[in-house]
Amino acid sequence: MGLKYLLIILILSPLHLYSQEVKVRKTEKINIPKDGTWALSAAAPDGRSLLITGENMKGLHLLLLKKSTLTTISDAPGSGYEPVFTPDGKKIYYRSDEYRNSRKYSSLEEYEVLSARKRQVEAPARVLVSPALSGTSLNYMIEGKRRHIDSGTGESIKGAEGVYLLLEDLVPVLYVNGRRKELRPNGAGNYIWASLSPDQSKILYNFGGTLTCIADTSGNILRELGRLNAPEWISNNLIVAMNDVDDGHRVISSDICCYSLVSDKLYNLTRSDDIIEMYPLPLSKRNIIACQTSEGELFLIHYRIRKHVK
Repeated sequence: MGLKYLLIILILSPLHLYSQEVKVRKTEKINIPKDGTWALSAAAPDGRSLLITGENMKGLHLLLLKKSTLTTISDAPGSGYEPVFTPDGKKIYYRSDEYRNSRKYSSLEEYEVLSARKRQVEAPARVLVSPALSGTSLNYMIEGKRRHIDSGTGESIKGAEGVYLLLEDLVPVLYVNGRRKELRPNGAGNYIWASLSPDQSKILYNFGGTLTCIADTSGNILRELGRLNAPEWISNNLIVAMNDVDDGHRVISSDICCYSLVSDKLYNLTRSDDIIEMYPLPLSKRNIIACQTSEGELFLIHYRIRKHVK
């Protein structure tokens, strides 16, 4: 079985002085030195390692891409759900779920990459909102209370400067220097896969599982992208997502695609009849997009960008 890729994407610059040509250089299956059904969780800031998890987000493992070495960080349920690297890549923050009398409790854990040292940051609680970074400040909610940690020292701090986005009760909430603002560009409903653009000027989200949108930080919709899932920012003007089709019970086809805000066009990166590619994860500093398949395999899409003066 092979992956078939559309080779060229044309993207106009905001000033329309040049165009960008993006070509897929190669694709490769990631070698994982352990059998299993794998899924992607996060990419290191330098793009040289991945956090991967097992079925139902159970377990968290650090995969060094060049050496193909795998280090188990946790075997706990839920630990593969939205872990976060610190900006320097030296620490990882992740959740760990446990069940008591059929009720889920989640703790927040810290892992130091070089020493493999672990410590519990927050004891198990009923409600833990996945953390978001603002500079070196790690920001999260636990039992309805906002908490902040200096990711360099691991110490609690009173407040966080800067801008970050949390998803609270399926509503995107923007924090700007401590000020809280709920964003509901599409009105009442469930918002998922919400994230802030690298320049912090736009939010990306999926509404109700049926429509992916881009809005500004005032809540004004800038683009409606149709039914795309698992969208991620590659850059301020380029988004990657999966374009999947299901039969009401399971996904029957899916390809990886990119959307350019500059050209206002959607481009397929894969066109596969025999592989269901899902959940893209950009390694932007290395011009690589990782993705997983319905069979639990992981792939890397290498691409290059060329600029052409008009």
